[in-house]
Amino acid sequence: MRVFVGFVFTLAWALYLGGALAMELVWRPVHHDLPPAQTGVMCQRMGRRWRWMALGALGLVAVAWWGGRTLGGHGVLAVRGPVPVLPPASGWPVIAMVACWVSLAGLVIAMGVLLHPRSHARWPAGAGPSAHASARRRRLRAMRVMEVLLRLELVVALSGAALVVLPGGPRVGWAA
Repeated sequence: MRVFVGFVFTLAWALYLGGALAMELVWRPVHHDLPPAQTGVMCQRMGRRWRWMALGALGLVAVAWWGGRTLGGHGVLAVRGPVPVLPPASGWPVIAMVACWVSLAGLVIAMGVLLHPRSHARWPAGAGPSAHASARRRRLRAMRVMEVLLRLELVVALSGAALVVLPGGPRVGWAA
């Protein structure tokens, strides 16, 4: 059971990190060569799909983390009663890993719920030129903030992955 939990933890981190890297290294360079109308539609569809994939992967990381903390040496639940999220002697790598997870979940929710819809908002059909200009400024501001947050998300995800592979880093599943 510990091997399965470690596999799920590793697979979830790989899915999240692979998606973040693909967005940064593949999608970002490609979307500059597309016409603006196609870029808008592609960003909208990819953002909607990535939001659910990212949240699902982070959810699997949390479940695997909890499972790795509760499994005993024989693959059965070792803790009776409330499960401690952080053992007392876990040290800074575990605290940093939890901080990375909370940061990533917050970034995905902020981008998926707040910024992504704002960057694809349409202005009313009967609006005047000043309303068009104002809506365009709001969209461009949301897109600039999203660019910064996407890069920050990638840095935090890479930092979380580095914490997992550090010699003194947190262990889940077979590596515990």
